[in-house]
Amino acid sequence: MPRYVSLQFNRGTLSNVILVLWLQFSFCGNMERSGEDAAAAGNDQRQRKRKRSLTARAAEDAELRAATCACPYCGKEFKTRGLKIHEKHCKSKKAKAQEKARVYKWSIINDNAFAHILGFLSNQSLTKLQGVTGDRYPQCQSHLSRYCCACENDNPVIVNGLCGVCESTLAAYRPLITKTEAKTWYGIRDFANIPCDVRRRYTLYARIDLEKHMLEMFGSRLEWVKSIALKKTRTQKRAAVKRQKHDEAEAFLQTLPVAFGVYARQLGLKPTNKADLEVYSARFLTLTAALEARHLSLRTDSQLCKKFIAFGAGLVENVVDTMEEMAFLFGHTAYANRCKQKIAAISEEDREFRIWYPREEYEEMKQDCRDDAKMELCVEYLEGDNSLTLPHKWERCRERFDRVKAAGMEPHHNGVEKYVYMDQLSGKLRRRLANRA
Repeated sequence: MPRYVSLQFNRGTLSNVILVLWLQFSFCGNMERSGEDAAAAGNDQRQRKRKRSLTARAAEDAELRAATCACPYCGKEFKTRGLKIHEKHCKSKKAKAQEKARVYKWSIINDNAFAHILGFLSNQSLTKLQGVTGDRYPQCQSHLSRYCCACENDNPVIVNGLCGVCESTLAAYRPLITKTEAKTWYGIRDFANIPCDVRRRYTLYARIDLEKHMLEMFGSRLEWVKSIALKKTRTQKRAAVKRQKHDEAEAFLQTLPVAFGVYARQLGLKPTNKADLEVYSARFLTLTAALEARHLSLRTDSQLCKKFIAFGAGLVENVVDTMEEMAFLFGHTAYANRCKQKIAAISEEDREFRIWYPREEYEEMKQDCRDDAKMELCVEYLEGDNSLTLPHKWERCRERFDRVKAAGMEPHHNGVEKYVYMDQLSGKLRRRLANRA
């Protein structure tokens, strides 16, 4: 009995031991399998990540190979990778590196040495140095720089913002200029000692001689520039004063009669002060009243009226008589055609004999033709019996006309017409009238 029990006990113990061993082996197997599975999963994940990184890198490489960039030094275009290699050996990069701004340091021993150095600089250089350093140098005259050329030699501006030296480099440069241009550009008034080239209608001067004359006159270019600046300043002051007087005169013109204001603006009268305006207005009113008394009006195209109002030339009676005479001539006679015929006859004679007259002399000859036409028409209308009211000027000639007729003289003779119309009596005509009397 006890043996059997022990055997049973041994069998139970053995089964338990076997069970425990089986459980251990199965658990270890599961552990090994789970570890292998985890390792396999990790390997798969690492491979997928590696594939993704390789794909992204390949895409980036493709983009880099496709993109092109320009070299900042020479401007040539390269791919991104090739640009880095090119920049290491670019020749333009080396040249630009050599052109980099250098740092200069002024080594000035003391103020006396610096002042001595400033004495070598031109006025324009001193002006720029003042702007850079912020200092003020007593020998610098910065206000003169505006009248100088940009060539840094204190050369004055002559024309078109350039001095003579800079302008001589242009294709449109003229070495010879007229006297009028010399007065305007160089401000010269005395041409006695300057060489010139006299032409038929004008006189030419060499610009080199003009500049030499100006340098001899002022002693240096800077003094020449000072004279130009002084003239400009005076001109600006005079213009400011003139503008102020003009504004005051315009304001005062508003207080005068409206008719005078309209007449003054139409004729372009330029009064300088109130006193002149008052004188002009008084003459205007006097002349207007005298013309209206003879049923005439003031004409804006009459130079005779303008000279009387603006300058006081002549007497009111004479101006009115002339205006009345001209109104009668153009209104009732063939005065215009007769003047044309006389002037055409003179021109034809000049062309036939090839005679050339200066303009002033030719204008005087045309005025003589007009005066002759007036004298002829005056005698004709005094001699004829007509119902027209003749001008007062012609009526005053009637006494001399009757005297000539009473003496049995022909009134259409040139000398007689002049006596009748202008009361100019020659010695021969005086003797004839005395003998007939």
